Amino acid sequence: MSVSRFRTWMMRLAGIVTAACLSIAPAAAQPAPAAPSPAAEAPAAPRPALWLLADEDTKIYLFGTIHILPPDLNWRSAALNRAVDEADELVLEVDDEEMDNFDAGVLEGTMLGKSVPVTARVSPDRRDRLAEMIAASGVPSETLDGLQTWAVAMSLSVAQLADGYGADMQALTGVEEALTEDFRARGRPISGVETAAQQIGFFSTLPLSVQREMLEQTVDAWAEGTGDFDPGDADWLRGDLDAMVAELEEMPPELFDALLTRRNTSWTGWLIDRLERPGTVLFAVGAGHLAGRVSVQSMLAARGYRVSRVD
Repeated sequence: MSVSRFRTWMMRLAGIVTAACLSIAPAAAQPAPAAPSPAAEAPAAPRPALWLLADEDTKIYLFGTIHILPPDLNWRSAALNRAVDEADELVLEVDDEEMDNFDAGVLEGTMLGKSVPVTARVSPDRRDRLAEMIAASGVPSETLDGLQTWAVAMSLSVAQLADGYGADMQALTGVEEALTEDFRARGRPISGVETAAQQIGFFSTLPLSVQREMLEQTVDAWAEGTGDFDPGDADWLRGDLDAMVAELEEMPPELFDALLTRRNTSWTGWLIDRLERPGTVLFAVGAGHLAGRVSVQSMLAARGYRVSRVD
């Protein structure tokens, strides 16, 4: 997998974990104002993929999100806007209220329990580059030394994205935040299918070898200057499932199982149960969960439920 692709799917799947990492690290120094870049330019007609699961009295729209986006990117399609107008409730991986109210117990899941130099956790040929990346990130190395390796990779990835977007790390937002604002303004309920502690646990239980691979890929992306979001070439913005599937299939097997297979199985059961109650729901989760051989749609189909693409 190319390093830019690695960072793309890692950020898709990060969700609440990114917010947790940022909340325990001091804000990086504000970058100088950046001139408008191609990453902020909107395509003529964004078409992120949208699906519909329905029965006689229930409609559930499935929308794949990106958790961190460039400021001012035009990503909303007409089909999504219609689904937002129609939906009675919004269901996310973790609802925004919990994202705003981390407690010490949840944050402990990102901690190593001791201080281990981050540079000692990558291969010798990457240590100088990692030290340079940490210095450029504005995140104190002593903060990173106390984090689990996956959390270091996530924090540095977000810092790189913030720098590329000319934004403060703490100010980065994504699809979930925009949808939450919409539904709050309409007075419609918002809930989540997971907790912050659960999401952090998915990463914390990964083998150390997989966590190390995440960090080394992050360093490689920074060293090569790759990985910035480019809406003119983004698979997600075009609704290009084939390209997304190719990325996902190259994930380490342990990461694939922990972050996709097991969670998608749980969410499939939730969706089937939700069909028992009438209403219209917008189910918005990371785009990687709605593509490939273990996608939520494929699991629903295996259990006899039809999911159709909405244009």
